[in-house]
Amino acid sequence: MKRSAKRFTTFLRGTRGWWLVYGVWLGLVLLGAAPGLVQKAAAQANGRQLDVQVNLPYAVQFGFGSYDVGGLSVDVFRVPVQHTFALGPNEDAWRLALTGYLGYGHFSFESSVLGPKVTASEDFVFVLPQAELQIPLRRWWTVKPYVAAGVGRTFNGSAAVEGTSGGEFHVEEGFVFLYAAGISNLFEFQLQDFVLSVGSRLAAAGDATIGPSRSPNTNYGTLQNGLEVRHPLGLDVKGLVPDVGVSFIYYYFFPSAKFSLPGESPLEVSNQFEFGINIGSAKPAKLWIFNNPRIGVSYRFGDGLTGVRAQFGFPF
Repeated sequence: MKRSAKRFTTFLRGTRGWWLVYGVWLGLVLLGAAPGLVQKAAAQANGRQLDVQVNLPYAVQFGFGSYDVGGLSVDVFRVPVQHTFALGPNEDAWRLALTGYLGYGHFSFESSVLGPKVTASEDFVFVLPQAELQIPLRRWWTVKPYVAAGVGRTFNGSAAVEGTSGGEFHVEEGFVFLYAAGISNLFEFQLQDFVLSVGSRLAAAGDATIGPSRSPNTNYGTLQNGLEVRHPLGLDVKGLVPDVGVSFIYYYFFPSAKFSLPGESPLEVSNQFEFGINIGSAKPAKLWIFNNPRIGVSYRFGDGLTGVRAQFGFPF
């Protein structure tokens, strides 16, 4: 049995199984669509095919949280470390934001569609540096093109069928090249004590297996539109003025994100919605190495995929 970081096929006797597909992607600016990486496991049982796939770029872009679709559960822990440089002496000078995303993910799948329970799991670690140019066109309008490129590695992959003598099957690990690019717009308005933010993003992301694998590539695009309203809490904590923000984001995926489900037609995800709440500072502040830190939680749903993730501020 042989598998790459991008694709693995497990043949089990009597029954077999696993992994999920997420085909989705973002794209506005010319930083072209790139081939994306998909993790795939196919298994046959009693003449039937069990096929589930996982898309690593979507998991990486999801951020810090968990989502579930078709028996596949994904947990991702991604922490951003950012530093911003002013490219001029004026207040309206362009800025360069350099962000390093460090992350770990765990994927697990369970299904009894073919009779005996089939389970599989795998771990994933990654480093994804990103450069974003912040261009203030007006006091209330900022354009932000960005590009990111990094590397990840899958490990601890295994699959097993309950009640068979074959026991657990090891899945070969591999390295993956990750990349993303896009552009976003952020409009901010002060309305008395309220701050109203309107954001949009058109982007693209993908991945490629490092090595001789011939696995098919996947890329996906998404158009995102969001709205956030922030308001001070009326407190002053040692010079820090906390505020609370509530947000709504709509995601349109093109083409549809397709998830292969055991014994069913592929699930297509085209529209998703996300509600969130976060807390931060109404005035510019710095906590350790983080500029204007915010923390919160959001719930994403739509077309059969649901997830909860940590929110580190309005993502535009």
